[in-house]
Amino acid sequence: MENRIENSNSFINEVVECLKQLALETDNFKRSEFFRQYLEVMSKFWKYSYHNQLLIARQMPDATRIAGFRKWREMGRRVKKGSKAIKILAPSIRKIMEIDETGTLVEKDETVDFFPVSVFDVSQTKGQPLPDVDITVVGDSSKYFLNLLVDFCTNRKIKVDFIKLGVNGLYGYSAGGLIAVTNTESINTQVNTLIHEIAHELLHKGKMLSRQQREIQAEGVAYVVTKHFSMENKSFNYLALYNADYRKIMDNLRAIAEASREIIEFLERLFTSDSSTC
Repeated sequence: MENRIENSNSFINEVVECLKQLALETDNFKRSEFFRQYLEVMSKFWKYSYHNQLLIARQMPDATRIAGFRKWREMGRRVKKGSKAIKILAPSIRKIMEIDETGTLVEKDETVDFFPVSVFDVSQTKGQPLPDVDITVVGDSSKYFLNLLVDFCTNRKIKVDFIKLGVNGLYGYSAGGLIAVTNTESINTQVNTLIHEIAHELLHKGKMLSRQQREIQAEGVAYVVTKHFSMENKSFNYLALYNADYRKIMDNLRAIAEASREIIEFLERLFTSDSSTC
């Protein structure tokens, strides 16, 4: 088969060239005016605490982007009339004052109180469209690869579930022997997602790495594998969200090459087996 890995050196050279291209594509996207506008808009959204996230999920499970009435107006959008607000808790720092021995009023301590505030999901607003970084891959041409990747997981004793995801941009996750992949996106998006999550399973069990490094490694593997088999990907968009650059990507060459080789060699053995039975 044309794609078959012939020797270790040629494969490493292939991975190096792939990652150089990925780094170039990522840097170019990060320098684009669109991405600058995206970051500017995203900076206006608060990072909600775990408890507030639970409150949001309980009141609107499909919520994606949340902001207050005024913040939406700053972004050129207005809350639709009749929209039911999502209630969360906002902190308020209150100073505790007392009179000291000289009769002077001084600050003794601070306490934090919480009070309910109203926020709204983007679906409850209208106005200027928000910039969005697209990481989906259209089309269903890679169904065969999807089945082979599931076979890989079965061989490695990794359970794969295809379920409804996609809320908050979540298309897949891995949880130590279990991978979940969205079933509402295209087959080609599912292929990219599954490779990404397989990489997490192969590389990150028990490893103390930053989230940025884990995501660079996983998406680097997705890029190398899809490129090897001439499939489309949106890896540069994804890695731009994690502020990846040339040095950060190339620093993870060894891990990316290790997992990529394991996946590619397995898939090519299946290709060879299928070809011999034809």
